[in-house]
Amino acid sequence: MTHSRALAHTTSDHGINRRTVIKAAAWSMPVIAVAVATPLAAASTTPTECVVIPVGGFQVLGGPLSSDGAIGSFPTADGLFGTGWTPAKAPTGDSVNGYVQTDHAVAPTPASWWQSGGQVNETGFLSLDDHDNTDGASQVPVSVALQFAVEVNEGVSYEFMLPVYTSAGYLGTQHLDVSIAGAGVVVPNAVQGYVGDKAISVDNPALSAYPAFAASQTPIVSFTPTSTGTVLFSYTFTLAYVTGGARQNADIMVQAPQLLGCF
Repeated sequence: MTHSRALAHTTSDHGINRRTVIKAAAWSMPVIAVAVATPLAAASTTPTECVVIPVGGFQVLGGPLSSDGAIGSFPTADGLFGTGWTPAKAPTGDSVNGYVQTDHAVAPTPASWWQSGGQVNETGFLSLDDHDNTDGASQVPVSVALQFAVEVNEGVSYEFMLPVYTSAGYLGTQHLDVSIAGAGVVVPNAVQGYVGDKAISVDNPALSAYPAFAASQTPIVSFTPTSTGTVLFSYTFTLAYVTGGARQNADIMVQAPQLLGCF
């Protein structure tokens, strides 16, 4: 079964396929799984290792995702997933939501442009699926929430880069918020932005002040924990209901936070 939709790196490049999906094995990440962060060197003020990893699975809030917003097809029904962790994980069951590891990004050729661009080979997350944008569907925004964790030491200053990539800006909007908390660190709204056409989107008014993302950006954030423990980077992707155009949402991919330095 092959299924394609329009994709562009920019709003003027509409001739490139946005998503070409092939029938492939379903890759999964259980929503209730718990992952343990790699600890820093014990009793050290200069960590020798700092690994940022996904924590558990991801949650879908406000309604189901759609593998194709124009027809309202659900990934749980058709098996065509475009949202999930990268790179591919070994298949595992998910008895809670039924959402599985994305195959749009990791399937063999032909696959989506995310794979050819190389980003999906990095640890991160791809939000490629849509709101259900069919006539009469709920217009309540759908959100995807997930976290990355890192173990930190008290009094050490950390600097992280938070890579964000976007595509298909001519489609309906998708917003992203990144907040950081834990070990005495509180950085709300460390990164905010959106991609997509507001003219065909029913945006959440609470997100109206978010600035537009470029095709790629690498914002940097710094903090100094007041205690030793775990800091969580919380990512929330919000998909608007789309009223026009191809009735699909623009795409966002993030790499896991990248440690630049400890001071």
